[in-house]
Amino acid sequence: MRPEGRHFANLRTLLRTYMLTLDGIGGAGTKLEPIFPFVLITVIPSGGDNYLWSRQTVDIEVFHRDYSAAADFTRLVHDHMMKLRHSYVDGVPISDVTTINSFGDLDYEDDTVHRFIAEYEIESIANAQPL
Repeated sequence: MRPEGRHFANLRTLLRTYMLTLDGIGGAGTKLEPIFPFVLITVIPSGGDNYLWSRQTVDIEVFHRDYSAAADFTRLVHDHMMKLRHSYVDGVPISDVTTINSFGDLDYEDDTVHRFIAEYEIESIANAQPL
């Protein structure tokens, strides 16, 4: 019989909190804001769980007014994401982070804003924090 109340951390909230600790960041969240550099976090319907561990895929997008600065900032963001392995964010244990797709630039159809996107899989444990 399974215990009641098992749940996983809200990954979007966890990643926003974590990204805001990155030096030089203008902002982070789940809705694009005109504060650059900005990191947009999207949790994609994916992965699964075995009732103990959850695996979820996230898109991490970097927006910046300057192309070169955006490209440089993606290196910092990637390094920050890799440091999540075997760490805790607000008491939530993160066991693994895997790069699915490294950062690449995508046309944002706006000559004044440049966008780079990467995709990661993050594994965390159940009952990490209340809903």
